[in-house]
Amino acid sequence: MTNETKKEVDITEFKSLVESNHKILGLDIGSKRIGVAISTSDMTGALPLRTIKYSNMKDFLKEINEIVKLHEVKALIIGLPLNMDGSEGKSAQSIRDKSRAINLSLNIPYCFWDERLSSVAVEKLYTDNSKSRKTTHNEKKEIDSLASAFILEGALNYIKRMN
Repeated sequence: MTNETKKEVDITEFKSLVESNHKILGLDIGSKRIGVAISTSDMTGALPLRTIKYSNMKDFLKEINEIVKLHEVKALIIGLPLNMDGSEGKSAQSIRDKSRAINLSLNIPYCFWDERLSSVAVEKLYTDNSKSRKTTHNEKKEIDSLASAFILEGALNYIKRMN
């Protein structure tokens, strides 16, 4: 790799940048919490890793750097909250801004993956399997990490189908 800062790439280019034995981190970035998932070593699945409470970018970057080093992560898939018509709104722009800061800190390839309804799908699955319809704070944290795994799994499945 060169000393150039890695840029955002599309999913097609992303596939050519990662090898089958690389670990990829999936991020579901919210305003208060960031769900983190990691791919299996063979990139056939995604596992929820943790939820990071977001208070400021400096602390978040420190924590995400530690995760990347610990797990030897080579790339990122970041959920991008598109509007239902596929357009980008304020939330998507906020994610793009945070992603640029992450990129400057980590300097590894990253791409975005459409995260429309990922948290909703995971929350519905979660509440359908629990006795109570009301989710607690700890359950919301778990939903964030599960949503990041949902996003990462979707991107990995797409990459696998590309030939």
